[in-house]
Amino acid sequence: MNYNPYYNPSALGLIMMEFDEPDMIYSYNTLLFFATEDGRVFTAQDSGCSCPCPFELYEASTQAEAVRQMERIESADHAASILTVWNRGYDGKRLLPDNPERELREWVKEHIR
Repeated sequence: MNYNPYYNPSALGLIMMEFDEPDMIYSYNTLLFFATEDGRVFTAQDSGCSCPCPFELYEASTQAEAVRQMERIESADHAASILTVWNRGYDGKRLLPDNPERELREWVKEHIR
């Protein structure tokens, strides 16, 4: 059985942190970070209309198979830089009005080894 890490991260042994572009109707733009119990952190992002299932291309039967498709995060700075680029949006305006980089840095430092 394959599991979608977005809808069922625990089935793949993953802990998830999620960032969503707000106020989207019939579409999505999502950036995810996943941590494994052995201290690795990965990221994946997906966007589209409401027709496809978000992150369906990341469905897998094992954790190793799922994270093979993701980008490995090497540090809290690396994760924050990915979030900063994603948060600029298509027109250069911030997607998220608050400052999520600090929260992400703390989360990564808690989970990465």
